Amino acid sequence: MRIMHTESSGGLGGQEFRTIAESESMARRGHDVLLVTQVGSRMECLARNAGLAVEPVHMNRWTLPSGIRKLYTLIGQFSPDIVHTHGSTDTWIAGIAARLSPRRPILIRTRHKATPISTGWLSQLLYEKLTDRIITTGETIRHAMHVRNGFDQTRMCSIPTGVDLHKLQSGSQNSHLREELSLPPDAVLVGMVGFLRFEKGAFYFVEAAKHLLQSVKNCWFCIAGDGPIEEKLRARICELGLENRVHLLGYRKDVPQILSALDVLVLPTTGGEGISQVILQALGLEKPVVATDTGGTKEVVVHGHTGLLVPPADALALAHSVERVIKNADTSKQMGINGRRLVEKSYSLDHMIEATERLYLTACSELRPSPLMTASGS
Repeated sequence: MRIMHTESSGGLGGQEFRTIAESESMARRGHDVLLVTQVGSRMECLARNAGLAVEPVHMNRWTLPSGIRKLYTLIGQFSPDIVHTHGSTDTWIAGIAARLSPRRPILIRTRHKATPISTGWLSQLLYEKLTDRIITTGETIRHAMHVRNGFDQTRMCSIPTGVDLHKLQSGSQNSHLREELSLPPDAVLVGMVGFLRFEKGAFYFVEAAKHLLQSVKNCWFCIAGDGPIEEKLRARICELGLENRVHLLGYRKDVPQILSALDVLVLPTTGGEGISQVILQALGLEKPVVATDTGGTKEVVVHGHTGLLVPPADALALAHSVERVIKNADTSKQMGINGRRLVEKSYSLDHMIEATERLYLTACSELRPSPLMTASGS
């Protein structure tokens, strides 16, 4: 098959990493893959370094007409069987271009987030008319889109993000984070990893750190990631007097090594989370997880079995649950083991790619049957 992926985001987080992983894996399986990225994005650089065929395009609301023209041309040149979109903006651009193109490729949209979708006519047009099939990253998202928006369930399927456990394990070796942070030998290290925007809950993480230090004196904290709230977050850390306890690591490429150094991973998202890749990575490394009960998180953080769930936007509850994990070592170890088993069973990279490939093939046979198939079926 010939597969064109599109992603209009300029940032680099779980959504973008999944798109690159899908592109790399499909190329290894012998498919022809072209990745259309935002001009100058981190994703463009990362994809090129991975050896993928990349075409940067300006994709935003102000360049909509030129973006459509560019995608229309690319579809004509590349002649994809599948155009697989990942963001709202690129779905509009690629969707309109695909519908105008005489090539008539199948358009598949992945909905990565659990943020509620507008019930207006534009959303209906985007999801029901422009797209042929919809992938969600969790069953919770798929169900919500059916109940809230009335989208046809037969056109949607849940394909959770997958983790390459071998790559994760090898990448987590020889972590030097504790030495980098000059932590004492008995330090308990609690961390979060994510793009720094408000809904990721970093402010609640540092508030929870303040509470936790009242009862767990040997606790240190780190936040890996950058983003638009970084300076405000740094200021808040100073206001709380936590400069020597909370370390902002910035953007890091060594996430597996960071996770390996942690005693507890925290995901304090306040909303919009699908199924977090960093949670799956932490579980794959048998790390206990404390996360807020938002979006699809409860599909992988099974309370008391693979981790602990707390209400969103509740720093005190977050602190109490992290303390519970720290002070119950045997239970926490078992949650980590349970988490690894869950990832092995249901959230491997192979599982994600095989399910996606099946969807591609099924969509092609149902929506674009070859003349030979049509003749044999008549």
